[in-house]
Amino acid sequence: MFRKTGTLLTAVLLGLTATVATTGPAVAAPADRDGRTLSVGKLILSPTERGYRGSVALTVTNTGSESDYFYYKLREPVPGAFQFDGTACDMFDMRVEDNRRVANCSLTDNWADLAPGESSRNVLDFHVLTNPRTYPMIMKGGWVEVYSSIDGLVARTPLSALFRSTNGSLTRPRPYVQDAQPDASIRLDGPVTVLPDGEGNLRVPVTIRYDGDAPHVSFSVRVSSLPAGSVFWHTDPTSGPVNGGGALVPVPELRLMPGEEYSFALVVSPPTDPADASELIDIEVATNWYPTTPDADPSDNVVRTTLAVAANG
Repeated sequence: MFRKTGTLLTAVLLGLTATVATTGPAVAAPADRDGRTLSVGKLILSPTERGYRGSVALTVTNTGSESDYFYYKLREPVPGAFQFDGTACDMFDMRVEDNRRVANCSLTDNWADLAPGESSRNVLDFHVLTNPRTYPMIMKGGWVEVYSSIDGLVARTPLSALFRSTNGSLTRPRPYVQDAQPDASIRLDGPVTVLPDGEGNLRVPVTIRYDGDAPHVSFSVRVSSLPAGSVFWHTDPTSGPVNGGGALVPVPELRLMPGEEYSFALVVSPPTDPADASELIDIEVATNWYPTTPDADPSDNVVRTTLAVAANG
């Protein structure tokens, strides 16, 4: 369950961890041949109960004399803000520049060509998980590039994010400064109990908390130093398979806003020797982003407990 502990509601979103290479700046693009190949609106982010949200329309027109296939690349103006859902972008085929993801995207789901004079319009959604401010803000550094199968790179335009203040103002925006390092923590959230599954598996309740607004795509939890016979099976609610002693934290939207908490449990089999239930195990939370960034305060990333069942369990 979610619990908001700050004065402003904060959000949760999670993604899968991917391995991407960090590269230098993109090669400069040629000027749009006639000013009509690419049209990108202004990205304005409005405050909501869970951070800022906004959309921008991107239109590509085939101004050539023959059918052509076009695709675009997007560098998000705010790290972690671009929403891949609803787009024909490949979140696993991308790179990172200045901590911003650069996505490769098709204009259409069916990869169709555009006839001469034909246009394709995409609406791109963004969600910035930070507490709304009483003043407007701006963050630059994004861009959109359009590629033709005939001519290669044909257009490029910068893309900035303008944050509307809580009173609706866009005048004299201040720079939006995002946290550079994540700040996650974990704690025990009750006693170890026996699940009524007929197999004697144990339920270890925990809560994770996220502070700050550093970009992230998900959280992982790892269990180590388990006694002989004990296995970390899955989380409850389940988040998928456990690999190498670790699993994704089952946050519904994979990410958390500053000050937001999420409670769940680990399902672990009991040790072969009941006496080993008194041995300490380590449960560690990690914040997933590319590239991996050390936590701002690693002292609270690990909690230690035993698998001893509470007397009333």
